[in-house]
Amino acid sequence: MLQVHATEQPTGDMVIETRSNLSMSLEGLTAVFCGICVVTLLVVAWPVFMGLWPILLAALLHLAVVGWCFRAAWRGNWARERLLLKGDNLVVEQFRLGRQSKSDWPAAWTRVELVPGRLGNKQVFIGCHGQRLEIGAFLPMHEREELAAAVRGMLNRRSPWSGSQIIRIP
Repeated sequence: MLQVHATEQPTGDMVIETRSNLSMSLEGLTAVFCGICVVTLLVVAWPVFMGLWPILLAALLHLAVVGWCFRAAWRGNWARERLLLKGDNLVVEQFRLGRQSKSDWPAAWTRVELVPGRLGNKQVFIGCHGQRLEIGAFLPMHEREELAAAVRGMLNRRSPWSGSQIIRIP
């Protein structure tokens, strides 16, 4: 998911937020897991009532493993990035499971590259002075292209190379 925010301050600060596309909310995932638990325990209830109580232990172990897998899948696919154009700097904050990174880039010299990657996918990089940083790696392809266009548009406002700020000497 891609969101662009422009602040109302005279400085014209802008923020681009990207979030991973999770097909289900945490509440939805919890509801699905609770449904699986109810169905599993209902299926196990009759054999347990008939005296086959070890099957209850196997069912509870199964539910614990399924719950752990759901949790790992949810947390493993959660990612977010924030690109903040503030003054003459582009601040990139990346949030992943258990880690966070922040980097500053000079907005006037930072460039956006859309590089062909594996299997026809494209990767979005921002770069300056020989350094590069991949952004939006967790987004689908069409949103990566939108991200590249949005970052280019955002950076063009501060770039000395944009058409409105070029000074021509006769």
